[in-house]
Formats: sequence, C-alpha cells, structure tokens
Amino acid sequence: MPLIFSASPFYPQRICVLIAIAGNETKYFHNNNIDKEPNETLAYHGYIGATPTSPTIAFSFQLLEAYRQLHRTSPRLVFEAYMKALCHLHQIPFRKYIAEQLRMAFDTYLEILHQVDIRVATAMKRDDNWRKKNACAPCLYKVRDEPALKFSLLAAMDGNSSLKLVDSAFRPGARRADDRTQRCNFWATPEEVDLFKDEGKKEPPAEPSQAVPGPSTQTQQDIQWEAPANNDTNQSIEVCLERWRNAGPEARKRMFALFAVAGIFLVVCRHGHLLFICDMIRSGELMKYPLALVKKMLNNYGDDIALAYDIACAFHKTLERSSLGPAAQHHRLRGIVPAFHGHAHNRGCQVEWHPMYIEGVGLEDFEECERTFSKSNALATGTRLATSFHRHQLIEEHFLFHSEDKYAESGNFIYNNYRQAQEIIRADGARLMTLSKELKTGPNDYERYLASEREYLERLKREPPEAKRNHEMLDYAIIQQGATSKEINNINTRRRTTQNRWNTINEEALQFEESHDIVDRWTPQSREYQDALTVMAERKYRKALDNLERLMVQRLFELSKLGLSGVGYKQREKIGQALRTRSEAIKHARDEYNTYAALLHPPRPELSWAQLVEITTLGEFDLLRDARQDIRQLEWARPVNREAMQLYFRIKRANEEIERLNVEITRLLTFMLDEHTDFFYAIADNMIRNPTLAYELQQRWLYSQKVNEGIVSKLLQASRLRSFTGCLQPSSHINRDADHNQDIPLPPWAEGFAWNDTPTHENENEAEDDDTVDSLIQYFENL
Repeated sequence: MPLIFSASPFYPQRICVLIAIAGNETKYFHNNNIDKEPNETLAYHGYIGATPTSPTIAFSFQLLEAYRQLHRTSPRLVFEAYMKALCHLHQIPFRKYIAEQLRMAFDTYLEILHQVDIRVATAMKRDDNWRKKNACAPCLYKVRDEPALKFSLLAAMDGNSSLKLVDSAFRPGARRADDRTQRCNFWATPEEVDLFKDEGKKEPPAEPSQAVPGPSTQTQQDIQWEAPANNDTNQSIEVCLERWRNAGPEARKRMFALFAVAGIFLVVCRHGHLLFICDMIRSGELMKYPLALVKKMLNNYGDDIALAYDIACAFHKTLERSSLGPAAQHHRLRGIVPAFHGHAHNRGCQVEWHPMYIEGVGLEDFEECERTFSKSNALATGTRLATSFHRHQLIEEHFLFHSEDKYAESGNFIYNNYRQAQEIIRADGARLMTLSKELKTGPNDYERYLASEREYLERLKREPPEAKRNHEMLDYAIIQQGATSKEINNINTRRRTTQNRWNTINEEALQFEESHDIVDRWTPQSREYQDALTVMAERKYRKALDNLERLMVQRLFELSKLGLSGVGYKQREKIGQALRTRSEAIKHARDEYNTYAALLHPPRPELSWAQLVEITTLGEFDLLRDARQDIRQLEWARPVNREAMQLYFRIKRANEEIERLNVEITRLLTFMLDEHTDFFYAIADNMIRNPTLAYELQQRWLYSQKVNEGIVSKLLQASRLRSFTGCLQPSSHINRDADHNQDIPLPPWAEGFAWNDTPTHENENEAEDDDTVDSLIQYFENL
C-alpha cells in the first residue's frame, strides 16, 4: 500500500509502504510544512513509521493495538509470527526485516501510550506512589470504621527462573548501547538488592559452653540459602531447607555464566496483583532478593503483614539476623509456608507455619505466586534473546495487563471464596457437632490438642535435660579412668603433641570432677563403671528411638492426609513425594536404631524395613511402647480427635475468610465509587482546556464502568448466598474527605442499586433445613 508525499520546494517526494489489517489502498498525504517531520504526518493519519526520520514502512495504530491485545492474551505470540500472518492476509511474501521494523514501531507506540498514561494520572491527581498504595483495591484501599483484621495484608513471594536473559557475550553481532530503563516503579533496582548481599554471612554468636563449628568458607560473594545454626532445635528446619536444595544446585551454577539474568523474584497479594519485583542476576534464589522485597513491603505497607514463602521456616532465621530483623519485629511481620508447599515440610514445621494453623489468614492458600508464574512463563520465548530494555518492557506489559484482569475478576474471587467458606461451614459443621457431642470436646480442647502436638514434636528435637546431664557426668568419668575407651586414646595423642593443651584439658576435668563430687575414680571393673556403660548405651538407644519415632509419627500423619476427601490429585502427589524423601531418612534412623538396640542387655528385637512400611496407624507402631512417652495414649494423637481438630481449624479459617471478604467488599465498592468521582472531576476540568485529554479520560471511564458492572453483578450474587453477613454499602477512604462523592451523579452500575435492600437468597426454595444451617453458623460464630 504505497503512501506518496506530495512534493514541495523544501520537502522532496517520498514513498512509504503502509501496513494495516485492512485491505490494500493508495492514499496521498500532503505535507507542506518544512518543520513537520514525516512521522507527525503519519501519526495524524493513524500510522507510525518504523524509523524516526525518512520512514519507508509505516504501521497503523490499529495494527499495533491489535498486536498488543493479542500478545496480552497469548504472550507466546512474537513479532515474526504476527507479521507472517499479516503477510499471508495481504498475499505478499514475508521478509524478516519487516518484523524488525514492526518491533521498532511498537516501541514508539508503547512510549506514546506511556506518555498518555502519565497525562491521565496527572489529570486524576495520582502521583508515582499511587499505584503502589492502591495496587489491589480489596487488599489496600482501607476505609473508615472498618473491622480490624489480624493481618492487614496477605501476600506471597517466590522466585522463578523462566524469564531469563542470555548474556550478550554469547550472542552473535555487536551489542548496541541502549540507555532506556523500565517505566514502572514496582521494580527493585540491583542497587537496592545488593544492599543485602552480605547479610547471609552474619552468624549468631555461639554460646561459650558449646563447641559449635565455624561456618565453611564461601567462595561466592553472595550466599545461597544457608542452613541455620547446627543444633537440635533447628533440625526440622534444616530438613525442610534440604528439600529445596536438592532441586539441582549444580545445574544452576552451570547456567549462571550463560544467563545475565537468571529469572525474577516477586511479591503478589492474595488476589494476584503484582506488588514488587526484581531480577535475579547471575544467581539462583539468594537471600538478598527476598530481603530487598521485604524491606519494600515494610516501607510501603507497614504493620501486620502475613508474607508467605516456600521456605519461610528457614528464611525467618536469616531475617532475624539481618539488618531488617528489628524492623520486621517492630512491624509484626508473620512468615507463612504456602499450603501446597507445606506438605513437603515435616510435621513439626507444618504445625508452626502452615496456614491451617495460623489465626487470621482465612482460607488463603498463599499459592498465588505459582498461579502467576503459570501465566508469565509464556513470556520466556520473547525475553531470553531480547535486550534488557525490551525484556523489562515485555514483563511490565504482561503484569499491567495481569493486574487489570485480576481487578476484573475481583468480584468473582469474592463470590467464589464466600461460597466456599459457607460450604465448609455447612459440610464440616454438622460432622464436627456430631464428634463434639460424642467426644464431649469443645474449642478449648482442639486448641489444646494443637498446642500439645507442637510441644511433643518440639520436645523430640532435643534430649531431656536430666538425661543429658547424667550422660555428661558418666562420660567424663569414663574418659578419666577408662584406658580402653576411644576418647582416652585421642587425649593421649594430643598430650604427646602438646603438653599445654593437656594441662588445659586436665584442669577443666579436675574442675568438672570437683563440681560433680567425684572422689574415687572408677575402674572398668567397678559397679559404677558398668552402670555408666549401661546408661550410655540406653541413652544412645533412646536418642535413636526418638529420632525414629519423630520420623514415623510425621509419616503416619501425612499418610492420613492421603485418604482425606478434600485432598486433590496434585496435592496427593506432593505429599507422596515428601513421603518418599522422608523414607530415606527413616531408613537411616532404622539402621541407627538397630545398631544401638543390639548393644542393650537383653538386646531389643531388630526392626526390618518391611515392618515399618506396613505400619499405617499409630496403633500398629508397637515400638512406641519403648519410647519415653507412648504417643498412642495422648489425646491429640487419637484419629477421631485429630479429625475433629482438623474440622475445627478448617471451620475457624472459613469464618475468618468471611470476615475478611466482608471488609474487602466494602473496600472494593468504595474504590469503584471514588474512581468514578475522580474520572468525573478530571473530565470536567479538561473538557474545555484540553478536549483531547478529556476524550481519552471519557473512553477509559466508559470501559471502567463496564468492568465495574461485571464486578457488581458478582457482588450482588454473593449477597444472595445463604447467611450472607456482609454489607453492599460503600464507605469513605481513610485519606479522602467523607463528602468527596457528594453531588456527583451515580455511575451506571450503581443507578437503581438499592444499597439498603435486604437481598433474596440463592436457592431459597431448595434449602432443606434452614434452621439447622442457621444454628451451625451461630454455633461456630460463638466458638
């Protein structure tokens, strides 16, 4: 489609090929102004040239917007594929340079849209921080006199390695300088991230009485996820952390040289809106990335944030020792392990970090990062060989569209969650009432069961103080007198090499002997010596039994989850994978148990792997009779009590979810009404002095109202649910005047909207026993 500029004394004749979605046609455009560039004339007629001066190919705005929207719904669509399709439509041969020129024109088009966005934001009196403060209306748009929630914000963070960037050193051709930077302010810059690059090197001070080995020398400047201090209290956390380390660290190390950027690390709210993001530069998930985003979260959103992370149980140790530790404690930041990932953690970790047992989080599973990555992964085909600027541009466009989609789905989110919470209360409530009457238990008992289980699992991590104290005294006596013991040989070897060290050890030994009132040293033939050997053998046996007991109890509890009706296929697979990982630990614990069991008098029977595999309930684990405490006799370990406890906490979380949803409904309605008011004032202010901007504002306002109509329809649907306790009434934002919306016409979605009408309930004629349902709701509200 040729475009011919008419000749002028100062402007020579030019021919330009126009590419559009419509059919071929020839147009003549006149440009008699020497000060006007060709692209200005093209833009006036709805086209953008591929080059800033002397364009030979131009693309229509309609074509560029079509690609923008198609790429929004299908991120795998690249310029080459789109351009080939257009060439086939117009029956012209495809040339690769046309796709490259389309890319350049698209950059210009996005910059134009960005400048329009800036003018629209200025007209609506929104500064650069407005998006961060209002990224998600249900989560962040706080209103006056709203009920206080335990957690002000529920969010999740995680890293993803799909959106890599290949280093230019591994690509052919010369690298072109490009000083353009990202446009959005949700990025954490590399400088902000590198403030925490040395935080992992901080170690907690060891107590003088403990012989804690020093940290191994790190060869990298940045430290990968470190294990907590090597003591018994952190063994369960180390087990959880090791499962993520097994994801192939050697493969990650090999890829860092090829990729300048290894992926992204982000934070999203529970509705899926992106809050902050940063690049993982030549590394995996180092500690500096979550620390940098935690700092941004605390600075922007303040107190009482519940922030989930796959290894939150290990990360909180790093956070406490970092420079952010005091701030995190001051703002009451709460770490959580996402529900799906929680099943790969041991049971001792689950009772502390799983959302089922954390008050105030509702039914949130904190797996929104995985759902977000499932969509953003499709960008990988266009980011790996792009420039740094174009990679950021693709990511920004994707997440801006992603947030728009999540906002449009917010009404559906509230409706589905409200219905799910009520179904849990109805379905599980009847069963819990029956069990509570049979067992004669109540909420206090279920809370006590959880506390007892936490205490039991915590106690298994360490040896009882009295057993450790007796062992230290007996072991000392054997070292001093038992010439046949291994320890005395080591001491003699050291004595021959350095008399000073022996004198120091001997002095400490004499002080220990005096403090424990040991007068006569024992001989291998003395009764005390033999008793000491027996006690030490039993101690090692008990410790091996404790370890085997802990692993088996956790295995049995997770086996019980596989049989629950509410556990889906993927969750069952995750639990099964965790059980297979734990099986290796059980094998080692069994071998250790058999070794020490054979040293007892009389020896305990050897335990085979087949015997352990066949155990499916605590009642079949006869070995627990020899443990320090028979877990089968504990109330919280009984299957029926555990079922009641799970139902109780599930219903408790459902009630919390309804409480949060009621707050989110008011926030969302208030935001929609305030946005309508902002559009109204902005259009009125610019209608005379800047009519083109007023027209753009009007078009965006009309589209916003259509989206809001869909949201309101879902909120109305939620209000018709049985036992709906919310209020479809907007309020006023905490930082806006209460009368700001007065004298403003109601938006179309609110015209005829009866704010105070009592809604009719869905399926009212199909309710079988309304009195029973209402009594269940009242019963669990009173818990």
